Amino acid sequence: MPSKKKHCPGSKVKTNKNRHSAGRATITILVVAMLTVVVGIYLITKYGDKILPYLLPKKISRYEVKSVRIYFSNEEGKALKAEERDIAKGTLSIEIREAIHALISGPEGSLTVTVPDGTRLLSVEVKDNVAFLNFSKEISDKHPGGSSAELQTIYSVVDTVTLNFPEIKKVQLLIEGKKVKTLAGHIDISFPLGPNKDLIKG
Repeated sequence: MPSKKKHCPGSKVKTNKNRHSAGRATITILVVAMLTVVVGIYLITKYGDKILPYLLPKKISRYEVKSVRIYFSNEEGKALKAEERDIAKGTLSIEIREAIHALISGPEGSLTVTVPDGTRLLSVEVKDNVAFLNFSKEISDKHPGGSSAELQTIYSVVDTVTLNFPEIKKVQLLIEGKKVKTLAGHIDISFPLGPNKDLIKG
């Protein structure tokens, strides 16, 4: 006759004990976790100003800046006048780009914008003390016209670059990568231009 498997009464007891042990371990872990959270909240609440500086990453220092003078049209619209701005320090080309972007964005005070709306600076290249500034076609297509306004547009750019960056002696204005005869029909810009301090008043 086949032998019957004997049932071990202790196996069930052992299984129950294992379950109880696992349950107690889980409860212990949860209690420790909760106590850790509570203690953490308490410490941050009471000593947060002293603890947080060590827990949080150090604040990133602000980038270095350079003060420049951006030339806009004055209140009467008949001359150029400077407005102080801070630009991010970098290579010469980057600083020139930052200065011209500030010019294009317009004045913060009572002065008047000199560069037509929608104009973009496409590129900056420096070669032999000459800055080649390549503008989008809006600088010409959207220009209001008139010799005085044209003169101020041109020299707001030229003076902003040459008077802030001594390395640059002249500026060549380009439109869509090409030299052009005039911006709005009056002033010859087909060659590099030096600064014109006579236009600056105040």
